[in-house]
Amino acid sequence: MTFSLPTDHISGRRLLASLLVNSRLDSALRDTLTAVQANALTPLYALPTAVRRRLAGAPIQIDGNILDPDLQLLIRVDNLLPNTTKTDAPTARAHFRNLCKLIPGTPAELHRVTDLTVRGAAGQLGARLYIPRGVRPPSAGLGATATDSGSRSASGSAPTSGPGSANSTSIGSGSGSGTGLGSGSDYGFDPGVGSRPGFGSGGVDGVGRGLLVFFHGGGWVVGDLNTHDALCRAIAADAGIRVLSVDYRLAPEAPAPTAAEDAIAAFTWAVEHAEDLGVDPDLIAVGGDSAGGNLAAVVAQQTVRRGLPHPALQVLLYPAVDLVARRPSRDLFSEGFILSENDIIWYRDHYTPDPTLRPDPIVSPIRAKDLTGLPPTYLTTAGFDPLRDEGLEYAEALRAAGNPLTHIPHPTLCHGYANLLTVPGKIRQAHTHLTNYLRNALY
Repeated sequence: MTFSLPTDHISGRRLLASLLVNSRLDSALRDTLTAVQANALTPLYALPTAVRRRLAGAPIQIDGNILDPDLQLLIRVDNLLPNTTKTDAPTARAHFRNLCKLIPGTPAELHRVTDLTVRGAAGQLGARLYIPRGVRPPSAGLGATATDSGSRSASGSAPTSGPGSANSTSIGSGSGSGTGLGSGSDYGFDPGVGSRPGFGSGGVDGVGRGLLVFFHGGGWVVGDLNTHDALCRAIAADAGIRVLSVDYRLAPEAPAPTAAEDAIAAFTWAVEHAEDLGVDPDLIAVGGDSAGGNLAAVVAQQTVRRGLPHPALQVLLYPAVDLVARRPSRDLFSEGFILSENDIIWYRDHYTPDPTLRPDPIVSPIRAKDLTGLPPTYLTTAGFDPLRDEGLEYAEALRAAGNPLTHIPHPTLCHGYANLLTVPGKIRQAHTHLTNYLRNALY
């Protein structure tokens, strides 16, 4: 990613001055980048605050908001990485996976993380269940023996086995009907004692009975269970609830509305298997970031309209909700803040190659004619996000339709902040607000 001057001319001059003043620091920062990449940015943010501020450059102010300096430093580091223009989906996916290895920090310790399969719109999908500490392990009550590998390695790396791999452990049935918990591999902490059906009793030992069904971001084209593993771990650990991350099918191989239908099917599967998952079926929420927030919003709408079990809550982190219209924030933050205008167009064209589908609420939930009767919503927007204005507009539309709404603006942050848990300060505060809310709503 490369910086270009914002359309705000004052901000542009400040940014230009920052780049000129700090050009001599780039060499030193670039020299440390290899070590930073190897250790997920931890050494960079271990530097004294004054040094980090100097490396970040002069403050950037646009539209009345000042970019968080620690986030500004991360963007500066991103500038020093080789620029990669999106050409094809496999290359973009590999690049995104590499970037995500830079940012997660030390993974949160959980009782168990299990790879499994869930029902999609046309067969099985990979998924990953995160269980916070304090819960008993699965037992033979599901018709198979589940094992726990104990503590992870000192490096914090997770096993690479996934659904259907040679290292997977059978947990229930993996039939196409979606019965049981599919096949999965377990890894986690603190092997429990005792034996009972399901994944243990919630609501005890500091663990709630709620579940967040989570859909990762990535423009419906990139991203997977691993790119958002650290975020899902952190939500489970800090909110004290289970998280089920779903590996929905990606475009362009599976264009819209495939991802949306997969998301609806996976959510309804989770409700049907609430007892197996150890959760209360009335406390199952749906959520996601960016494109995943889009899918969560679609699930909330479509389950209500189709008469299906609907979520207890929808969690929309800087969601993409309109694939048709442009708003001023798309111009204000078109370059230089993680998600660019070119990225937005590239993702949109891959997900919806048929432009006539774009006004449909199945891909643009803000365009639904009826927004009444939806679940309570927790929606966040970021001040330096090109999608900011459509998120603000959707929040107002939900409120006007009489839906319970908690809108949390983060004026100093940019698109994608939820994944940047290594960055201290405002991002950690945003994460804490989210997980406190989830703990109160879903415990």
